Amino acid sequence: MIKNKVIGMIGEEIACGYLEGIGHKIIDRNFMTKFGEIDIISKDIDKTLVFSEVKTLNQSSLSIILFPESYPQFSTPIPENPEEYTNLKPYIPEHNLTYRKINLFSKISQWYANKHPDLSRNGYRLDAIAIELWDTGHTLRRYKNIHNT
Repeated sequence: MIKNKVIGMIGEEIACGYLEGIGHKIIDRNFMTKFGEIDIISKDIDKTLVFSEVKTLNQSSLSIILFPESYPQFSTPIPENPEEYTNLKPYIPEHNLTYRKINLFSKISQWYANKHPDLSRNGYRLDAIAIELWDTGHTLRRYKNIHNT
């Protein structure tokens, strides 16, 4: 569990740096309610309030050595027939954005926007940021407006 928290914190740092780099102003991080958490709350250049859910996955070889029980990571069960290995898809952070999690994220974000009308007067949206950590750096994918508000 500690490993996941550290990886998550690294991902959130990367995501905040990315968002600031494209002009967002970070308003809050790790905003907690009794229902769940919003990873990053920011204002876009156009003054839209943005709630970002960050999903991070460590794909580095060091992680495989330190935490072998969590590898290999596949989104589908490993087939019995070796010829089917070519159809396997690697596990990516986006796989952790389930329908249930997105709905909860939406409800918490809506509650926050209603509690802070001064921040949400120009509207708000829900974004997802997927980060994969590699030995040589990271990859980042941003998905805007993952749930229509």
